[in-house]
Amino acid sequence: MGDTNKGRCLCGASEFEFIGKMKFTVRCFCSDCQHVSGGGHMPQAGVAREGWQQSGPIKTYEKAADSGNLLGFSFCGECGSPLFKTTAKMPDIVFVMAGALQDAKGADFSTRVFEQSRAAWDMP
Repeated sequence: MGDTNKGRCLCGASEFEFIGKMKFTVRCFCSDCQHVSGGGHMPQAGVAREGWQQSGPIKTYEKAADSGNLLGFSFCGECGSPLFKTTAKMPDIVFVMAGALQDAKGADFSTRVFEQSRAAWDMP
């Protein structure tokens, strides 16, 4: 099959795992990711939905992006940690928040998306 990768929230109540390697990584500067992260951007990894598993009190907030695509932001229902997001534009991919990953060693989050929305105070 492949390597199993895991992640969790701050309190440990919510967990996820996926099979295989990250398909791509990005640092997203869109205003939605700024709000979710509480910072200027959110590093995340695109992983295959196939083989995805999650457990715990995970809650999802859905909203339309500026593009009109439906986004689902998932977080722990206990501690509020952002865990992952989905988009109708890429239904076979789950975007895992880098900070929730158990091990992101070696991942390169230098690719930037929606940088035109980058806050002036967020360092490049």
